[in-house]
Amino acid sequence: MTEEMERPSKEAPQAIVWSVYIGAITGFVFLVSAFFCIGDLDTTAKSSTGVPLIQIFYDSTGSVGGACVLASMISIIVLVCANSLMAEGSRALFAFARDHGLPFSRVFSQVEKRRQVPVNAVLLCGAVQAVLNSIYFGNYTAFSTVISIATEGFYLSYAMPLFVRILARFTGHTKVLPGPYTLGRWGIWLNLVGFLFLLFAAITFNFPSVAPVDSENMNYCSAAIGVIGLVSAVTWVVDGRKNFTGPQTEVLNATVAEEKGIAQGSRIDAVLDKELEEH
Repeated sequence: MTEEMERPSKEAPQAIVWSVYIGAITGFVFLVSAFFCIGDLDTTAKSSTGVPLIQIFYDSTGSVGGACVLASMISIIVLVCANSLMAEGSRALFAFARDHGLPFSRVFSQVEKRRQVPVNAVLLCGAVQAVLNSIYFGNYTAFSTVISIATEGFYLSYAMPLFVRILARFTGHTKVLPGPYTLGRWGIWLNLVGFLFLLFAAITFNFPSVAPVDSENMNYCSAAIGVIGLVSAVTWVVDGRKNFTGPQTEVLNATVAEEKGIAQGSRIDAVLDKELEEH
């Protein structure tokens, strides 16, 4: 989605960092408040509501209505987050399809002319989410595996660019990456610490959470990740390496240059930063 930002080299890192700060502060306040309101642990864990947090709300307010209001606030937050994830997922699908990185790319890269929305990509994203959520009604272990895949995918997506950055630095291919957001000489070492933590988390996240292990509580995340990796590799060999073009940055830069009335080939970020300083 950074393709739609005027200054992605600045605004994207700022959005990521601030989301971590805000989430850490608000999450800490919420968790501390919930912990102070917990009554008997066994009663809370075995709540007839099926959700211990709702039991905490009820014990704190002493009212069914109050507990429902607090629980509905969480539901509203979940719905807002779901819409944001839908926008993110459909935008990623559209970008891959536009760059010929998906099967039937021509279909999913189409943009509805009047609303300027990739409708087919949105519908596909919604359908996939509905199918994955429906697994919960059939088998909770399978649904837990889907959740695990999402978390493991986040870890791997964070670790891969760090690994490439570290590899480029220590092999001598790239020593300095220019940009307005930098950690200076500490950057490479902090990248190394982050990569090692993510590697540790990605490995341990595949372990079962309880013992003894059986078919019901087994963690199938590693098997699922292996299947996804195999499908991705086959897709790349059969189609991706022939058709995938990658982000078409030269087209985007030309569009921005035309809108700003500047010469193509100029450093777009530098020109936009200068405009911001002048204002």
